[in-house]
Amino acid sequence: MIGLKISKSQKQFTKQNIKINEKNLKFVKSILKKIKSDYFEITENFAHECGNLYITFEFYFKKLLGKYFFLKKNKNLKNIHKNKRIIIIANGPSINKFDLKKTKDDIVIMVNRSFDHPDYETIQPNYHIIVDSKLASGVWPLDYIDIIFKKNPNVKLILNANWYHLEKFKELRKKSNVFWVKNKMISLLYDNFNYNLESLYSTLGVTGHAVSLGIYLGSKKIYILGMELNGVIKLLNNENSHFGGSDPDYKNYNIIDWAKALNSNSRGLRTWYAYAMQCKKNNIELINLSDAGLFNFVKKEDYNELFRKD
Repeated sequence: MIGLKISKSQKQFTKQNIKINEKNLKFVKSILKKIKSDYFEITENFAHECGNLYITFEFYFKKLLGKYFFLKKNKNLKNIHKNKRIIIIANGPSINKFDLKKTKDDIVIMVNRSFDHPDYETIQPNYHIIVDSKLASGVWPLDYIDIIFKKNPNVKLILNANWYHLEKFKELRKKSNVFWVKNKMISLLYDNFNYNLESLYSTLGVTGHAVSLGIYLGSKKIYILGMELNGVIKLLNNENSHFGGSDPDYKNYNIIDWAKALNSNSRGLRTWYAYAMQCKKNNIELINLSDAGLFNFVKKEDYNELFRKD
């Protein structure tokens, strides 16, 4: 009897093993199929994660050495606009269709060269973000900072933490309304949602930084105007990529530069979709106010109707 019981048990165990092996085989086959069908995307995602791993290691190593002490200051921003709506105004050409002065009584975040917009001084955005490496490298003049503060003295300026220890930003370290942020990239393989501005957080691009800031400020409803996600495509078709015309940064691009730009645009689309889904999962509502572009995977509302409600 004992031998018979062991035999049945062995049979049962063998069947379970077969099921597990079949399941593993299906998983391996699905991975191989994915690699075969889109090996470029797999390779790029792997490189993307390697970059994140490097950024994370470097950040915590430097943090141990006390290099990121200044991030603690960002705690002063946490939840100061809790449950309030926030409007992010990006720089796409679609914003030319709207009266931006309507946002002057809202909590507004603007980015990059938005200070060139004729309504910037009227709007007086609460926050202005510049994190693009072009400001540190000299492609963009440091005068941009002076222009922002001249037009909007009380704005809270958000800058890239990588620049904090650079000599050219020395005077800005002393300003009470200048804050510094450090990020890694949104993962395309898993959910790494994190908006803690006092440490290393996950986001993408300058408008993504604006969303992360909005969440950190306590907002659960973030409206985005002027993010179209197709700037490179417009430039290739000799169309305006920004509210002020074509982006001059692309003026001398060769075929290799354009290939890199298109690849970055493609990755940006996938990363924005992943980020939007992460926001949704965490009960953060992103709402598109523009009537153009590819940002069509979030809820859309009419810009003028939003202010009629008020």
